[in-house]
Amino acid sequence: MKKHISILMLAVMMVMVLAGCGGGGAAKSDAPVVGDWKMTTVEAMGQTANIEEYATMTGMSADDVKMNLSIKDDGTFTIEAGSVFGGESGEGKWSYEEPTLTLDYEGKTTCEYKDNKLVMTLEEGGQSVSVTFEK
Repeated sequence: MKKHISILMLAVMMVMVLAGCGGGGAAKSDAPVVGDWKMTTVEAMGQTANIEEYATMTGMSADDVKMNLSIKDDGTFTIEAGSVFGGESGEGKWSYEEPTLTLDYEGKTTCEYKDNKLVMTLEEGGQSVSVTFEK
């Protein structure tokens, strides 16, 4: 009888351990922010322009003003920016608590997720610049 109880307790403990291990990944992969995002609009000095208009206004190419963001379901992200935003590429970790996406790369940057879009506000040269990303 003791042998059966020990086996039953061992089986219950194994189920509990396995159930505890499986919970963390689902929340990240279910987050609506997971996926590939491209910057579509820029708002600066009270004016909003799409990428092509912004490139024309600044005398730059669309590649110079691009910004791509890839948010992966494993809790990491990569970002690639054109020269107007420093021309950097990098990677970091992210967290999401509706409606705020927090990107941790050389400090923390937040984006607001609303209407299937991400809006990131940056400070550039003493000016506030908001960029909108869409999938």
